[in-house]
Amino acid sequence: MSGEHHTIELPSTLAPNPPNGTHSAHDLRALDEPAATLLGELTLPADRESVPRARRFSRSVSTASGIGHVGDDAEVLVSELVTNAVRHATTPGTALCLKLLRAGTRLRIEVHDQSAAVPRPRPVDLMEETGRGWFLVAVMAERHGTDHTPSGKSVWCEMRAWPRDEHSRH
Repeated sequence: MSGEHHTIELPSTLAPNPPNGTHSAHDLRALDEPAATLLGELTLPADRESVPRARRFSRSVSTASGIGHVGDDAEVLVSELVTNAVRHATTPGTALCLKLLRAGTRLRIEVHDQSAAVPRPRPVDLMEETGRGWFLVAVMAERHGTDHTPSGKSVWCEMRAWPRDEHSRH
């Protein structure tokens, strides 16, 4: 494999999201789901040390909320969203806000930042050490997207967490 680069593009059959991978807040309201309940919120600086802190926070909220069975997957999703926000922060050290919410049967993970730039799916190069985050989010989450906010944007994803399915991992 020396010198070869392999790329993977997310097949459309794995992503029930719109072609750009985003849903608006209007799309979510149209699903007639109950209002989301805040499980935990953490404000972090946009720096590398925030990523492990966000993972620990995710683990503690998952455990306290009775959804430890999805804790590992939630940690991966939190890590990818926070890492992306830190990496693309317009000013290092600016504030990020991580929110974990219950939206019906789903755990909703949101990372709010002050940038208006939205994540874009791109081909994944398996030989590179970075660049797979949005791909992982698209594969692992049931839904994902970006909402513009008055102060920037919110990048979010959702995964099924309630009720626990005793016949599978979730």
